[in-house]
Amino acid sequence: MRINSASSLIVAMLALAVFAVSGCDSTGGNGKTNGGAADNADHDHDHDHDHDHDHGDDHDHDHADHPAHGPFGGHIFALEPNDMQGEWKKYTDSNVIKMYLLDAAGKKEVAQKVDSFTVTPKVGNEEEGFTLEAEKLDDQGLSAVYMLDDQNLSIAIPLGVDIEVKIGDKVYKGEIKAHEPLDH
Repeated sequence: MRINSASSLIVAMLALAVFAVSGCDSTGGNGKTNGGAADNADHDHDHDHDHDHDHGDDHDHDHADHPAHGPFGGHIFALEPNDMQGEWKKYTDSNVIKMYLLDAAGKKEVAQKVDSFTVTPKVGNEEEGFTLEAEKLDDQGLSAVYMLDDQNLSIAIPLGVDIEVKIGDKVYKGEIKAHEPLDH
């Protein structure tokens, strides 16, 4: 469902403001992270909870509240068919969004020759979506990292987006569901 009104713009701007304040990363878009796949192997996330409850066996904290983190410190999303996954990362001090193509296990990047990488908002006026570009192509025209520096895409991500990646005659589809910005 698309909402084309002033109220959707206000909601989108509020979402951006909350998302920018809490953010997902503070590396400034340089790709350096404080953790990787090895750091995340033993636990779904590598940060303190600061919740006022113990972590005993009777603990009912829902791990679905915390999206799985990928090898680049971003958030994993499924791609159908299942032979690849994706990871997205937002840089808090800019509007840079990077999306990584990962192997089926979500552990390492997989360079591909992508014909198109499109992100379409579920809310708003962006009917055609955003086209991400390869960050760096190798000698064979392959890349595993696709990015875009766009404020409107930064607003759209927390409101939910559909993802479509065309590689030759295969089309991979994914989704980042609307979510509350992570605040810890």
